[in-house]
Amino acid sequence: AVRAYAQKDQRAYANSQITAFTRGLGGLAKALDSLKGRKTVVYFSQGFDSSLLLGREDLGSREAADEALNIAFGNTHLVDTDQRFGNTSLKGAVNRMLEEFRRADCVIQAIDISGLRAPGDASDTAQASGQEALFYMANETGGELFKDANNFGEQLEHVLERTNVTYLLAFQRSDLKADGAYHRLRVKIRASGVRLSYRPGYYAPRPYRQLDPLEKSLLAADGIARAVPRNGLDIGLLVAPFRANVKAAYVPVIIELPGPSLMQGEQGDRLNLEVYTYVSNAQGQMADFFTRRFALDVKKGREALQATGVKYYGHLDLPAGEYRVRVLVRDADSGRTGVRSVPLSVPIYQKQEPVLLPPLFIEARRNWVLVRERAKQADGASVVYPFTLKGEPYVPAARPALGSADKARLCLVGYNLGAGDLALEGHVTAADGSPLSGGDLTLVERTASGVPGEDELLATFQPTGLGAGDYVLRVALTDRTTGRKEVNSLSFQVVR
Repeated sequence: AVRAYAQKDQRAYANSQITAFTRGLGGLAKALDSLKGRKTVVYFSQGFDSSLLLGREDLGSREAADEALNIAFGNTHLVDTDQRFGNTSLKGAVNRMLEEFRRADCVIQAIDISGLRAPGDASDTAQASGQEALFYMANETGGELFKDANNFGEQLEHVLERTNVTYLLAFQRSDLKADGAYHRLRVKIRASGVRLSYRPGYYAPRPYRQLDPLEKSLLAADGIARAVPRNGLDIGLLVAPFRANVKAAYVPVIIELPGPSLMQGEQGDRLNLEVYTYVSNAQGQMADFFTRRFALDVKKGREALQATGVKYYGHLDLPAGEYRVRVLVRDADSGRTGVRSVPLSVPIYQKQEPVLLPPLFIEARRNWVLVRERAKQADGASVVYPFTLKGEPYVPAARPALGSADKARLCLVGYNLGAGDLALEGHVTAADGSPLSGGDLTLVERTASGVPGEDELLATFQPTGLGAGDYVLRVALTDRTTGRKEVNSLSFQVVR
C-alpha cells in the first residue's frame, strides 16, 4: 500500500510538471499565430511517460490482471483509473496545447534524442513510452516522429524533405472583425494514399494593444524577415558606403518619417517609436544591425512635428560585398508600421578603383526633428561625420521633395576618380525605370575633401518639365581622359 501511494504521488508530480510544460508551449503557439504562413517547431526531446497520458497499455501485466479482477467483482474503488486510463486533466491540458498549435498553423516535428543515451541509461520500455508521447504530439499537429536520433544532420534533412513542398490556398474575407475570434476551416482532397495536413482554422486579428510583448517582437521579426513594403508609416531611406579603413566601410543609414504620416491618428502627448535595421549578405547571413526605441514629447510641438517629421541617423560597419538593408519603424503604441529595404553594394576600397556614391541632396528647408544613434565606436576610435562639403556639415535628404521651381544643391562623393577633367550627366526616369525627358543637372565645382583619394563635387538640380510624382535621378561622372564612367542614383519627389 505504501508503495502504491508513493507511485501515485510520483505520478501526480509528473502530471503537474507536464501540465506546466503544456502551458508554456501553448503560449508559444499563441505567439507564433501572429506570424503569417505555416510554421514548423522542431522539438528535440526524449518525450515523457505516455502512460500518464494514455494509461496502461500492457494488459498482460500482473497489475492489469488485478485491476480486471477488481472490476469483475465490483471493487472499482480499488482501481486506480489514472493508471489504467490516463489522467483526464492531463489529457485536457495536452490537447488544449495541441489545439493551439493547430490553430496557429504550426506543425511539431519531433526528433527523439533517446539515441544519444549511454547503454543502460534507461530501459527500452521507458524509451518506447517517451516515443509514444512524442508521436502523439507530432501526429496531432500534422508532423512526424523521427526516432532514435544520434545524428541530427540526418534527422534535420528528413524534416526538410517532409516540408519542402506545400500548396498555398488563400481566401480573403471582407467582413472579418478584429476581435480575436477563432474561425474553423475545412479542406478536402480527392486522392487516395495521400495524407492531408492543413490549418484547421485561424484567429481574427486583435488590436495591437492587446498583444503580449513576445507577439509584438515576433511581428517585428516577421516584418524584417519578409521585407515586404508596408505603408502604415511612410519611410524615406538612404544608405551610402563611405570608405573607413581597410576592413570595413562606414555606412550611414538615414531614416525619414514625414510628419503627416507619423502623426496620423495620434492623440497622446508622447510618441513612442521603435527602429529596427538589419543587413544581410548575399548568403542571407546577418552582417550587422542596430535597434533603437525612443520617445518624443509632442504636447507642445504637435503642429511643428506634423509639418516636418523625424529624421533618424544610424550607421552600419560592413566589409566589401553585396547586401540588403531592411528597416522597420513601428509606433510602439498603435502598432502602425513601415517597412523598407534597399540593396547595398560596398566596394573593395583597397583596390583603389573609381567609386561614386548616391547623389546626396543637401536638405534646405525642412526642419526635421533629428535623432541620432547612441555612440557605437569600435576600439575607442571616434568616427568623423561623413556629410561635409568644404568643411561644413550638412544633412542629406533620404527622399528629396522638390518644388517645380526649386534649384536643389547636391553633393557627389566619389573615390579614386582621377585627377583629370570630369564630365557630369544626369538622367531622370520614372519610378518604374522608364526614361523621361526633363530635369536639369549642372556641375558647379569640384572641391578637395581633405581625405586622400576622396572627391567631392557640388552640383545643382532643377526638376524642369517634371510634374508632381516620384522619380529617380541617375547621375554619371565620366573621366574625359580615360573614358571611365561611374553611375549611381537616388529617388526623389516633385511636389506642387
